[in-house]
Amino acid sequence: VLCDTKIVSVESTPEGKKIILQHQGESKSIEASEILLALGRRPALKGADIEKIGLDVAPSGHLCIQKTMQTSHPRIFAAGDVCGPLEVVHLAIQQGEVAAKNAALLLKGEEAKHMMDYRCKLFGVFTQPQVAAVGLSEAEAKAQGLEYLVATYPFDDHGKSLVMDERHGFVKLIADKTSGEILGGSVVGPEATELIHEIAVGMHLHITVQQLATAPHYHPTLSEIWTYPAEEIADHFA
Repeated sequence: VLCDTKIVSVESTPEGKKIILQHQGESKSIEASEILLALGRRPALKGADIEKIGLDVAPSGHLCIQKTMQTSHPRIFAAGDVCGPLEVVHLAIQQGEVAAKNAALLLKGEEAKHMMDYRCKLFGVFTQPQVAAVGLSEAEAKAQGLEYLVATYPFDDHGKSLVMDERHGFVKLIADKTSGEILGGSVVGPEATELIHEIAVGMHLHITVQQLATAPHYHPTLSEIWTYPAEEIADHFA
């Protein structure tokens, strides 16, 4: 994974393909048998008469929505890839459920009251090692001006990952500085897309790092690695 990188050129070689990159000011090249271009999805709104209806569209091309999943037209709802903010299945399902409940209320002559909660937004990448995150990143917490505590722990010092010979990566926890409530978590390492759900469930229930640190975890397991950054942050409240 290369960040702060610009693709300069792509060319064929006798062995396959080569990409010339500008990485952090330096020229580099990567060779492989094939190149996969995966730059995400775009809302499929063509032919939906969005302009005729008068629905507001964001600069990204997504429909503008409220937390009730209502568009700029209160009787038109949107869910999934057409509105974002992440084009992932579990989020689209949640949005669809909120939209359906609120649409049913409108049909009864009542106001829409069900709201989307994006606190626990999940993200996963099935690379090797895997990458996963839930909630706020540290950069997002800083941008929002939140006071938070953060701790990490590496897989190369963890029993189960050593047994598995999966030593690359780490886990990271972010918690509110005053209450200790978990604001976000991220993982780079073995089974990251599975491990992240422990933090997702915790955030859904508004638990604190103090509670996570004292929750029983079987040994040796990958999931017990969460207790180490949780204990580190919990020490601030001792």
